[in-house]
Amino acid sequence: MLSAMESFEGHENLHPSLQRAGAGDVETLIAIEQSVPKTDVYSPMLTESGWQKEMAQYTVDLIKISEKAVGSIAYAEKEPGHVYISGVIVSPEYQGRGIARSAIQQILDAYSNAYRIDLVTHPDNPALKLYESLGFKVEERKEDYFGDGQPRLVLALTREPQVPV
Repeated sequence: MLSAMESFEGHENLHPSLQRAGAGDVETLIAIEQSVPKTDVYSPMLTESGWQKEMAQYTVDLIKISEKAVGSIAYAEKEPGHVYISGVIVSPEYQGRGIARSAIQQILDAYSNAYRIDLVTHPDNPALKLYESLGFKVEERKEDYFGDGQPRLVLALTREPQVPV
């Protein structure tokens, strides 16, 4: 019979750190993307030019456990108080351990004064439950959102705007 510790081994809640990605991290970002199978739910970004474009538009952070990059999160403040999360990915062998939750929560905390944080995801994305558990709500469904023939959901976490005291 397994002890309580053994039964949870491999499912510990890890506390990742976020580290700003730069041009020298593109190979690492592509390797993380390659670890995730392409499906209707997720299309990996596998080119250097794609990552250069992403980094020009968004802040891209590596999600790290100790010194190992296990994922990434991209986001930008579109206007004061409005943050858009462009993408979150965690390597399959690290999924289900609270890593994406922790990374998203770090962004939510960093932008605690934001009145709106939104993202777009596929309706069949298993991470939909994660987003909803963090307070995101489905605002609308858009067909062929990225021109790939697939529908997407726009999710938003809204807060009352902070009024200076």
